[in-house]
Amino acid sequence: MEIKEFHEVFADVLKVFSNPLLLRYTDLELCTSLNDKYLQSWTEDNDRFSLAGYVDGSFVGFVSAHLVKKHLTASITIVILPEFQRRGYAKVLLQKILSVLFNKSFARIEAQICTENQDSIRLFESLNFVCEGRLRKNFLIEGKLYDSYMYALINPEI
Repeated sequence: MEIKEFHEVFADVLKVFSNPLLLRYTDLELCTSLNDKYLQSWTEDNDRFSLAGYVDGSFVGFVSAHLVKKHLTASITIVILPEFQRRGYAKVLLQKILSVLFNKSFARIEAQICTENQDSIRLFESLNFVCEGRLRKNFLIEGKLYDSYMYALINPEI
């Protein structure tokens, strides 16, 4: 898989941001054009580091980390297009961003995962993320509140 920095692939990212089903388990806002101010501000945010994955020239999805530099913490969001799910691409993207963040001395990587999202739970646990607790009714999906789990991975070098 080829991995590119997010700002290089702005047009491909719109495929994710314009699809409500792909945003179901995220806090990302729906966007309908490249000129959408939310999408532009999100991709130009200095406190965010994002990578996009490609296979044979086709956009697979992305992983992004919201950086809280003061606390050496990053919160992960990952979205893979449906036709590329369950093929290992999410794991490759996560491993790459974890490597980059740990090399930049981030101490803690977090992910809030809806309790309904069993695929993501298995993915993060396969990378040794640990469930630290349950957050009650903090995911609003299609008008219904769900619980989520807080998963974290601590940098072994710190």
